Amino acid sequence: MKFESITIKNFRNFKDIEMNLNNKNVFFGLNDVGKTNFLYALRYVFDKDIRKLNLIDSDYHNKNISEPIQIVIKVDISDEKCEDNQKLRAHLKGAIMSSDNSVYIKLEAMYDKKELVGQPILYWGGNLKSLQEMKMHGYLYEIDYVFNVFYIDAYIDMYNLFKKNINILVKNENEQDKDVLEKIQQSVTNLNNEISTLSGIKNFEDKITPEYKKFRNDSIEITVKSEIAVKGLYSNLIPYIKQENTTNLYPTSGEGRKKLLSYSIFDIIADESSERKINLFLIEEPENHLHKSMQIALSQILFTDEKYKYLFVTTHSPFILYEMDKVNLVRIYNKNQIDSSSIFYKVPKEYEKYKKILNRRLSEAIFANKVLLVEGPSELVLFEKVLFTLQPFYESDGISIIDTGGIKFKKYIEILKPLKIKIFVKTDNDLRSNNHGKYSVVGFSRCNGIIDKNILPVTPIEGKSIKDKIDLYIKNIQKLNDIRKNYNVYLSKVDLENDLDEVLHDKIVEYLGTEKVVEYLQQSKLYNIVELIEKLTYEDCVNIKEHYNFECLKEVLK
Repeated sequence: MKFESITIKNFRNFKDIEMNLNNKNVFFGLNDVGKTNFLYALRYVFDKDIRKLNLIDSDYHNKNISEPIQIVIKVDISDEKCEDNQKLRAHLKGAIMSSDNSVYIKLEAMYDKKELVGQPILYWGGNLKSLQEMKMHGYLYEIDYVFNVFYIDAYIDMYNLFKKNINILVKNENEQDKDVLEKIQQSVTNLNNEISTLSGIKNFEDKITPEYKKFRNDSIEITVKSEIAVKGLYSNLIPYIKQENTTNLYPTSGEGRKKLLSYSIFDIIADESSERKINLFLIEEPENHLHKSMQIALSQILFTDEKYKYLFVTTHSPFILYEMDKVNLVRIYNKNQIDSSSIFYKVPKEYEKYKKILNRRLSEAIFANKVLLVEGPSELVLFEKVLFTLQPFYESDGISIIDTGGIKFKKYIEILKPLKIKIFVKTDNDLRSNNHGKYSVVGFSRCNGIIDKNILPVTPIEGKSIKDKIDLYIKNIQKLNDIRKNYNVYLSKVDLENDLDEVLHDKIVEYLGTEKVVEYLQQSKLYNIVELIEKLTYEDCVNIKEHYNFECLKEVLK
């Protein structure tokens, strides 16, 4: 079974939106763009507990109750060997032809002005134009016998989760359990007998009964008992965490610890129903209360454990995405109205060994509105210094600078561009010796590759000096400026150090105490760049941003 798409109309802040889906989906975007509302759209289709509450006028987009809410989900069921497809087909019966490879599940809710609610009605079938209304049994639709929804919100009440599902989690099925339970019951009876002899308990009972009878003179008396005697063995059971090989118990009071324990409980519950139903996990901001290291550990579970086969996650944290692979990334954003864009992301083969490195950089980028891609850490620390000095809250404004770890810009662009994230690239005017005694114009070729057009000449040149690079640049400056303007790709005249020397030569000489600025900066490159940026003034940062060599900074701040 494979989720393919969802269409949402007139639901909350979604007027009319269509998203591509996959079996593992990550939804991200700024606050108040509809990430939680998207999960609720899924819940109204698949979750009986939320659906039976019906819909109210505020669930309709801008309270437009004259139009119905419509949510349509398309699922690929072409794989006949897939057990989940078999489960779904078994319940669809006459609503689908044996030759149909897709199933559409539709929710429609017209607002009833007399009842002041919109009651969801569900349909399904293999043809969107001729869907059948689902049968109901009480308040359960046919779909509720197929799917099991686990909605895990950002603030899980672990104790309530445990108590609500204790009959699933704790089963006394062994033969000897009967004898043990009888002993426990006798112990409880003895416990209450002992409690009743306490002077404090007797005094309270003697006082509370006449006080009660002032209000209502019934033939009763108030007594105090242990809750376990009334509600049973499980009423007071609470999970504790203890160190191995010790008897000391510690309440699971830490929110992070309770959250991880809650995920463990959900795992057990999911196992119980996996034979009969298809488990869907809808998880909202799993990073809450978790330290960075635990977010990364949770990422490993969410994106590699087979239990989370069908996963829909909203998040603000790049750490949750460190282990992502074969994931549908969906960016929800608000221009004039709520919209979305998506891309299916699979770790490229050449990065499989270094997945965390690629994902770490990429996951930071996808949360931005504008991304400046640079070659390495020297550009990163310099540009961060300039942007922070001139606009301290540039990151909260949706601007991100990403060190691509070399010149693999294309891998980042392939992901960021479909997500409608604005991309800027700053790269060096590199040359490389070829087998014919000449020098290939690698920087020009890279620019052509980034923009997918052969605008710049790629004929090898004779020399490799700084002057040769600058001459090549000046000769093609009009084309390079057009590429800047139309594609936001900024090629250096030479490289970072020479570009910087042209802007601030005298100041750098003063700061570093050497006339050989470029040579000094290129030795122990990152260390010496860091030494320099610690001395840059506000005026220096303005001069860098305003100079032609660093026009990318000016543009990204617009």
